[in-house]
Amino acid sequence: MEETKIYHSTWRMLLIFLGCLLFVFGGLYVLHMHRNVYHLVVGWGCIVFFGCGGIVLLWSFLKERLFGQPHLTINDKGISYRGMKTWHVRFADVASFEARRLGNNNFVAINYKPNVERQKIEEASIFGYLLRSMNKLLINA
Repeated sequence: MEETKIYHSTWRMLLIFLGCLLFVFGGLYVLHMHRNVYHLVVGWGCIVFFGCGGIVLLWSFLKERLFGQPHLTINDKGISYRGMKTWHVRFADVASFEARRLGNNNFVAINYKPNVERQKIEEASIFGYLLRSMNKLLINA
C-alpha cells in the first residue's frame, strides 16, 4: 500500500485565520474606543487570544505547505497525526476502529489491545491519564 498524506483544507485554514485577524482588529478597535477597565480587558483579551490562535494556525498552515509535513499520514504500519505533537498509532497495537458519535460530531474511535492500553495509561502523565479516562467514559474507546 502506498503512503497516503492528508492536508488541511487551504480555504478553511485561510478563512479561520482571517476570522482571527478580524477579532484582533476588533480588539484594537475596543482598545482605541475604551471608556472603562472592562473595555480594556476585553480588548487585550481578544488581541492575545485570537492573535495567538492566528499565529498557531499560520504556523500549522506554513508547516504543511512549505515544509511538506502533512496533517495525517497513513501507511502500512500505522497512522501518524501531526498536531502540536506527533502521535503515532501502530496497526499492530489496535484491536479495532469504530465510528462513534458524540453530540453532533462523528469520531473514529481507536480500541487498543488490552496490554497496549494498560501500557499507555502507565506511561501517561496525569493529564494523559485524565484524558484517556474521559475518552473511556464518553465513547468507551
